[in-house]
Amino acid sequence: ELFDWREDGVPLLNSVDESTVAPGLFLVGSLVRHERLVFCFIYKFRQRFGVVANEIGRRLGYDTAALQKYRFWGMYLDDLSCCGSECVC
Repeated sequence: ELFDWREDGVPLLNSVDESTVAPGLFLVGSLVRHERLVFCFIYKFRQRFGVVANEIGRRLGYDTAALQKYRFWGMYLDDLSCCGSECVC
């Protein structure tokens, strides 16, 4: 198994959408969950691409400053506190 699984049947991920079992294996797409937050539509889960790209780039020693422009465009969601029950993210 490349992922541990939560009780609700979805993969258990760390804060950067990485497997807790296989370091370096990231998940993007409609199965991404954080607590009770669901990123089930492309316009939601694409906001996490920058988070994954930043983490991979950082680990490889690259300057990831250029990814910050995605935050300005609303395409870099690392602050999940804005994603309450209204799902404004």
